[in-house]
Amino acid sequence: FFADFLYLLEKERLLRANDRQFNLSFHYAKNTIKTAKYDIITFLPHNLLIQFSRVSNCYFLLLLILQLIPQISTVHWVTTAVPLVIVLSVTAIKDAFDDVNKHKSDKKFNHRTVEVLVDRK
Repeated sequence: FFADFLYLLEKERLLRANDRQFNLSFHYAKNTIKTAKYDIITFLPHNLLIQFSRVSNCYFLLLLILQLIPQISTVHWVTTAVPLVIVLSVTAIKDAFDDVNKHKSDKKFNHRTVEVLVDRK
């Protein structure tokens, strides 16, 4: 984590062609492509954070919270909770499906065969 933070602060990189030991001594970030948003651990909190950044989802969450107070509510809280949970679930399933495909694509791209020049050959 700390190395990634230092990478953001650096202005330039020092590299030498065909000098692997010199280049590895700087511990630069890996040269991999990552287009996926989530990983298995952060999917649920990150996805909910993104979904509740939408005004409509926040509005329905606020309505749900207000409907939990019996003194001010005229309808049962389930009438708001069920549609909100359905919308959040469908969106989460779609995002999960898209992200799994991105992970597969990233893995395929990052494991391609490449030509590496060693000792000018």
